[in-house]
Amino acid sequence: MDYILPRRADRKEFFTNLSANIVVEGPKFGLTSLQCTDIKAVVDAILAKMDDTDTAQNALDSAHDLEQQTETANEAVLRASVRNWKTLPGYAASGSEAVLRLKGAAVVFDPNTFKPKIKATVRPGEVLISFEKGGADGVVVYSRLRGTLPWHKLAIDMNPPYNDTAPLATPNVPEVREYMARGILDDVEIGLESDIVTATFAG
Repeated sequence: MDYILPRRADRKEFFTNLSANIVVEGPKFGLTSLQCTDIKAVVDAILAKMDDTDTAQNALDSAHDLEQQTETANEAVLRASVRNWKTLPGYAASGSEAVLRLKGAAVVFDPNTFKPKIKATVRPGEVLISFEKGGADGVVVYSRLRGTLPWHKLAIDMNPPYNDTAPLATPNVPEVREYMARGILDDVEIGLESDIVTATFAG
């Protein structure tokens, strides 16, 4: 088996451990101090780029969250305005409805076949679960550790995203969490289970 594992989280843990210990451990099996510092520099260069990627990913995730929050807040204002426009005397004859694309296609919501779409994003201290409500009131979020049964209900959430801040099952031991959601309408779970999404959480 390759000691450099394929999963990024495992590789980062490996590189971090090697950087922290090579200067002490290397001389025990014959490396010179220079060889130890040289290989530490090689590993630290990898870790630096991984940290840059993590910082950029966190910034992107934050930007996506802000975008979603802004769209949700302002969409309500837009919809209220459009409802008012449609009551104005000149609206129907103006032809503006077609130009501004203010008439949507008919969508039939079937609670029996509704299937939520969810996404898991890992952040320091939490896993963020984004979801689309569709025609439901919200979703019921479930979670479990990979390889375990059954599902555990985390929460009923009406406004995305849901933040799972549960601590690690074993302190300092990263774990793979699985998430699933079902729609909820009038306090009753409806439709189909979402696709399962996973997140490697390290605390």
